[in-house]
Amino acid sequence: MPISRQLLRPAGVGFIFCSFVLAILINLLPWQATAMNFSPDFVALLIIYWALNQPRRVGVACAFFLGVLMDVANGNILGQHALAYSIIAYLALVRQRQLAIFPFWQQALIACALLLLSQAIMVSIRSIMGEPFVGWGYFTGSLFAAILWPPFSNLMLMYQRKDAPDEL
Repeated sequence: MPISRQLLRPAGVGFIFCSFVLAILINLLPWQATAMNFSPDFVALLIIYWALNQPRRVGVACAFFLGVLMDVANGNILGQHALAYSIIAYLALVRQRQLAIFPFWQQALIACALLLLSQAIMVSIRSIMGEPFVGWGYFTGSLFAAILWPPFSNLMLMYQRKDAPDEL
């Protein structure tokens, strides 16, 4: 009886680029403003995902560039997303080999912590610049991202999976 094995194809640059474009578009949808507290930061979520699964293709420089792009697109203080995204990408890359073998539920906890850190950095920058505190509800998007992590990871890996030959 053959054992079912799966190998992962490397994700192409085009697929990674398209996933980031889609995440940016989702972050910029008009409903994001009304559901701001409940919607996760999809760009940050993808940065964590790709830093864990394709660390040679998505790193701190890519995260910084995406952060500047999100700052310009949202009209925020220039550099707040860039700093937050760079830090979470760095922290994901530092422990990438260890985190990549964790089950999805443990990865979800790590992703939640990194997203909370990202949001805390952005709130800190805004408060330093004199803006009022946005409220504790601002951090609920990270909890929803943790819930979405297992199905999100399976969806993203579906593209990369292929069956291995039976004789190994």
